[in-house]
Amino acid sequence: MNNIKFTHELIKGKIAEIIFEQMIHNTKGYTVLEFGYEKVVHQLAKAPKSEDARAMIEIVRKAPDYAIVNEDTHNVTLVEIKYMAKRTNGKVNAIAKEIEKSWRHAALFIATPDGFFYDQVDTIIANKGAVKPFHHGKIQPKIVDQYLAMLNEFIVVKSS
Repeated sequence: MNNIKFTHELIKGKIAEIIFEQMIHNTKGYTVLEFGYEKVVHQLAKAPKSEDARAMIEIVRKAPDYAIVNEDTHNVTLVEIKYMAKRTNGKVNAIAKEIEKSWRHAALFIATPDGFFYDQVDTIIANKGAVKPFHHGKIQPKIVDQYLAMLNEFIVVKSS
């Protein structure tokens, strides 16, 4: 992948992350913490170069993007965010399996031009990549639709 294409894909992913972050951040009762590898890469560069350190770095490299804290229950959900122009069960299953190797109890949020999807990675794997449409009891469907419209405003999918 050339640098321009890589940068283009990186930007689409960041847009999906920001939309997810804002959607949850604007919902009462939740704290959104950035959690991904990008937030600790500088510290990891200082880590010793032993085999154990390399294994730890590999686990952290695969860290989900966010930790969502439910302020009432204090439960923490780790969530990986992905943008997909076209969602397929095979692609979703492969991503879920990769996350599950290091972060067994994480969830996956997928932003697509057609909608948002969300589930725990172990459930996605059990369902062979099938993932449920995103539904949150505290976020009205019309608000979710507004965020989806925003996603599609910033990411234009070219027809093949």
